[in-house]
Amino acid sequence: MSQLKFFVGTFKCNGHALPSTVNPSGRRPIERTITGKMDLDNFFLFMRMDDEKTNENPKPIRGNWQLTYDGNKENFIAIWTDNLGRWFPQTSIGWEKDVIAFTGAFMLNDKKGVVRDTITKKSEREMVFTVDLQSGSSWVPFLELDCRK
Repeated sequence: MSQLKFFVGTFKCNGHALPSTVNPSGRRPIERTITGKMDLDNFFLFMRMDDEKTNENPKPIRGNWQLTYDGNKENFIAIWTDNLGRWFPQTSIGWEKDVIAFTGAFMLNDKKGVVRDTITKKSEREMVFTVDLQSGSSWVPFLELDCRK
């Protein structure tokens, strides 16, 4: 779990949702606050994500991302839940240099999909958070955020 301590604290993020089948209306700005804290005797990292409501983002996402380590499978497990009623599990092998990615299957509008959340550490106080959706055999960018503590 010590690998996840980077996420403890509050990040202010700015970026964009990108045009996709999930976001057919096109590119729109996103402002997000991510608050991370260790929980349940440091066995879980709890991350709360709250998008700001703006004219360009009238239905902001609010979600919880709970992460832990599975010693039996030797990987990280994440569970995403949000204000759209979605939930899905993800897994990660952990950090590879300054990048950690979580991938998992999810349902969206009664269709199955695969999502990948990738965090690139730029410094001890900065990260880039991207979300990609799988379309066939390729990945399509969905969200890009620059975040600072």
